[in-house]
Amino acid sequence: MTNLMFGHPPRMAAGERPTVGRLGGIANDEIERGEKALWLAGGGFRAALFHLGALTRLNELGLLSRTGTVGAVGGGSIVAALLATRVPWPLHGAYRDWPERVAEPLREITRRNVRARSLLWRPVAGVTVGLEERYARELIAAAELGEQSNWGPRFVFGASGLTLSGLAAGWEECLEWALELPAGAGYDERLVAETIATVRTDLDAFGEAEQAVLENHGYLLADAALRADGLTAAAGIEPLPPLPPHPPWMDPERVRAALGASSRRTPIGRLRPRRAKRSDRAPQPRSPELTALLERHRPLLRYDSLECSRADSAATICSLAVPGSRSNSLHRADGTLIAAVAPRGEAARLELSFLGATSYSDGRPVESGDHLDECGGSLAADALALRADPELADVVYGRARRGPAGLLWLQYWLFFYFADRGHLGIEQHEGDWQLIQIGLGKDGEPRVATLARDVGSLRLAWEEVETAGDEDGPVAVVYPARGSHAPLPRAGTFAAPVVPDHNDGGGPLVRPRLQPIGDDGPGWVRWPGRWGATRRREYFEAESPHGPGRRAEWWDPAELEREAQLWDGETAASDGLAPPPAPQLRARREDGLALVEYSFGEPLPEVAVPTRLVAAPVDARGEVGPTRALALDGERGRFTLQLPPEGDWAGVRAGAASERGLPGPVAAARLER
Repeated sequence: MTNLMFGHPPRMAAGERPTVGRLGGIANDEIERGEKALWLAGGGFRAALFHLGALTRLNELGLLSRTGTVGAVGGGSIVAALLATRVPWPLHGAYRDWPERVAEPLREITRRNVRARSLLWRPVAGVTVGLEERYARELIAAAELGEQSNWGPRFVFGASGLTLSGLAAGWEECLEWALELPAGAGYDERLVAETIATVRTDLDAFGEAEQAVLENHGYLLADAALRADGLTAAAGIEPLPPLPPHPPWMDPERVRAALGASSRRTPIGRLRPRRAKRSDRAPQPRSPELTALLERHRPLLRYDSLECSRADSAATICSLAVPGSRSNSLHRADGTLIAAVAPRGEAARLELSFLGATSYSDGRPVESGDHLDECGGSLAADALALRADPELADVVYGRARRGPAGLLWLQYWLFFYFADRGHLGIEQHEGDWQLIQIGLGKDGEPRVATLARDVGSLRLAWEEVETAGDEDGPVAVVYPARGSHAPLPRAGTFAAPVVPDHNDGGGPLVRPRLQPIGDDGPGWVRWPGRWGATRRREYFEAESPHGPGRRAEWWDPAELEREAQLWDGETAASDGLAPPPAPQLRARREDGLALVEYSFGEPLPEVAVPTRLVAAPVDARGEVGPTRALALDGERGRFTLQLPPEGDWAGVRAGAASERGLPGPVAAARLER
C-alpha cells in the first residue's frame, strides 16, 4: 500500500499561503537512487489546479516516475490525494492514462462547492484539520485502493507531517515554480500579477476559464524551471515543446475578460462554476451551397516519395478484420470490449455509424476514455490493405462554418490510419487527424490558408499558397509531411520537435474526393473518444487523437487562424549540417523478399552522418509499399524488405536520416530477378 502520513496544518489565512511547487532530492538514499521529492503548497482549488498543470508536464517528461516522496499542504493536498489513489505506482515513464484518471477527475472536483459542503461536516475527532487536508482525507477514504505496490512514493500531508518527515527544510538544491511569477513562454508579468495571482484561494466552484488558465500557468512555469536545469532532455532527444493543456486560453485579452471577477469571495462561495464566454457555438448545418464551395476549393495533396499512408476514409479504422485472427475494436478506458468489426459473444458490430456524440447505435452511453483499437499487426500493411477498397481510399472531410467578420471558413479534415514521424519509429501512434483551413472573404474568394500543426500552425496569405490549375480555377497544393502527415506549404524540411517534418515532393499528386460533414452529422464526427489505443509513455512519444468535433478549431476557426504563426518562407530547417547523402542501392527479388545492398561514400565534415535508413518497395505504378526503418552500421550493408503478395513490385526506394532525424535525398533501384 502507498505510504500515507497526515499531520496538522498551521493556523493561517488561506490568502497567506504561497502557491509554490518544488522538485528536488531530500533523503540521501533517494538521491542515490535518482529519486526526487515533490512539495505542493498553496490555498484552495487555485493551488490544486496550478499544481495539476505542473504535474502534467512532469508526467509528460517521465519525471513523476522518479518521485520518491510527495509532500503537500493546503490545496496541494487535494491533487496529492489523487496521485496517491488514482496512479498505479510504480510508474515506468509517463502515466498514459493521466488525462482520464487524474486531470479530468480533479477538474470535476473543482467544479463543486466543497466549502459549502464543509458546513455539514462533523469535526474530525480530537484534531483541528485544515479544510483542504480534510477533503484530501475524504478522497483517500472514498477511494477503492485495492492491492497496490509497496514501491510507490510516500505521501506526507499537512505542515506537521512535513516537519516530522524532513520535507519542511533542506530544499537548497531544488527547482521551484511559484504562481505569482511569470513564465517566459507563457502569460506576461502584468497579467499574472493583476489577474492570475489574484484568483481566490477557496474551495467553491471554479469555472472552465479559471481551471484552464491555472493549469496552463502551472504547466508553463514547471516547464521553464525544468528547462533551466536541463531536465527536459535525455539521451540527446529534445522533448516536444511545451504545449499547455488548454491552448485557446493563452490569449491575454480572453483571460482578462474571463477572470475579471475571479478574485471575489462570497460567504458560502460560488455554488456553480462561472461559465466562460465561448465563441458562437450555434450549430451550422450542412447545405448544398456550402458543399459546392467545399467541392470547389478541395485541396490537392502532394505526398512524399516514401509515404505509404494516405488520407483515407475514417471508416478504415472500423473495417479491419482478419478472419480467425484479429479485429479492430472499441473499448472502455478499463479495456472492456464494446464492439468489434468481427464481434464475438455479446459485443456489438463495429462500424463508423456505430459511433455517436453521447451514445452508441445500440443505446449504450459514450464514456470518458472510450477508444478505438487497431488490432496489432503491421499498421502500414493494414493501411495499404484497407485502401485497396476504392470506397475507402483518398477521402477528405469538408466542413464549412461562417465567422463573425464575414469570413466563411472551409475546413478539410484528413484521416490517416496511423502516424509515424519520418517513418523512423518516432511518435508512432494509431489514428491521425490533420486539418487544412481556407478562409473566404465576403466576395467568396480565398483570403488566407491555415495549416494546423501540433507544434505550431502556419498561416499564409492566399498569394503565398502554392496552387494548381483546375477547370473552375486554382486550388491549394498542400504537402503532408512524411509519416507525421502535418500539412506543409511546400516541399522541404520544417523544424519540429524530436525530428523535423519533411516532404520531398516526389510522391503522387492526389485530389481526395469530398465527404461533407457538419454540426448536424454524421454522429461519429462529434464522438469524444480517441481514434486509436496509443497512449504516451515517454515525452518523445505521441497519443492517438480525438476527432474533429472535440477540437477547439471545430467551433472557432478564426481562433486557429489568429494563433497560427506567419510562415516565413523557410523550407530548409537543419542542425547546421547539410543533409546526409543518398545511398547507392542494388536490389533483387527472392521469393517474397527484396534483398537490398546499400553503400555510402566517405563522410564529409560539413555533411550530416547517416545513422538510419527508411526504405520501402515500389510497384509498377509508383505506389509505395510498407516502409521499414533500420539503424545503419557502417558505410555499407544489406537489409530485406517484405513484399506484400498482392503488389506488382518493381523496385525499392530508400533515404538516409541523421542522428537528429535530418532526412537526405531518396534513391531508387529496380528489383532484379
